[in-house]
Amino acid sequence: MTRILAVARMHTVAWMNAIFWPWAILVSSLLVNILIFAAIRDVVPGDHTTGGLASIYLVLAINSAIATSQVFPFALGMGVARRTYYLATSLLTLVGAVAYAVVLLLLKLLEGATGGFGVDLLFFRAPFIAVDNAFLQIVVYAVPFLFLNFVSMFVALLYLRWGTNGMFTFSGAAILLGGLASALVTWRGYWDEIGNWLIDQPVPALVAGYPAAVAAIAAIAGLGVIRRANP
Repeated sequence: MTRILAVARMHTVAWMNAIFWPWAILVSSLLVNILIFAAIRDVVPGDHTTGGLASIYLVLAINSAIATSQVFPFALGMGVARRTYYLATSLLTLVGAVAYAVVLLLLKLLEGATGGFGVDLLFFRAPFIAVDNAFLQIVVYAVPFLFLNFVSMFVALLYLRWGTNGMFTFSGAAILLGGLASALVTWRGYWDEIGNWLIDQPVPALVAGYPAAVAAIAAIAGLGVIRRANP
């Protein structure tokens, strides 16, 4: 465990990418939304929903891929075992997701206490992610971080393992399977049933439950790929 924690500290070298830029871009998105809805508040009254919160998730997903492609070769050069590196990175990802989720929960409470920052803004309380239970809200905020980060790590490891040809092969296979699945659903006329099923799902299941399952699959797959990745 000590070795894993020591390897995890390697990622702190790029702390600006993991901490400063995600929050800087989130604050920028928040300020822009506040200004926009302050300008149109009298024209468009009521709550104003925005998807600006997605900015922090996208930035961290990109950072996860960059960190994997940059820190992983450095760790190997320092004699770190692949499995140790991956476990350390996964631990840091988990801790970071929970920490970020707690901060987002506090910002959600601040948004509610200030009437949507004075402009009835639903930035952290968007209907598709907001739940009443504080613990469940942390889970809802945290799981998408895990989902995007582990998927990004997996894609980056695919590139390190098989290069450009591997990426094109994987992308082509994903597109082919997705197209075949869509064709099958269309042929059988299942789109209405799928839509109704999605509507009936609770927010925690859609935002946290199913993404958590995909994140777990990506994490396990990444552990398998990294064993033969050669940056």
